Amino acid sequence: MNDWEALIESTIDAIHLDPSNKEVRIELTCAWQGGGKRIVAAGVDNFVANEMRLSNIVDQVTRFRGDEHEIEGRLFFLIRGRELCASDLQWPILKEKLALLRAGELSLLEIEPVYGATIIVLAKSFKIESR
Repeated sequence: MNDWEALIESTIDAIHLDPSNKEVRIELTCAWQGGGKRIVAAGVDNFVANEMRLSNIVDQVTRFRGDEHEIEGRLFFLIRGRELCASDLQWPILKEKLALLRAGELSLLEIEPVYGATIIVLAKSFKIESR
């Protein structure tokens, strides 16, 4: 089990935003490796946490690199807050961000919940730390 897989069934305890340093820190309590973990996103371009609750349980953590299926829809939701339709694929901002993802300059992280918050972050880099 790698560090990203170990986050499954973790609880999201807090999200810290540092706009001046373009950083997001997501604090988690891991079900599998004991203790806490922290996801640090550096060089954040965009961020959304949807439906944050008192208890937030992680179902899946996915890191997209730019060529995966359905990345356009997730990226569009992050930027615009709604579902993608066919005409949106020609939107210049979406095309620009997709090009940066495909070039490896940005990466997209999505945390899907069993219950609670869906978190999507577009950033230059992600790492997991123990806390």
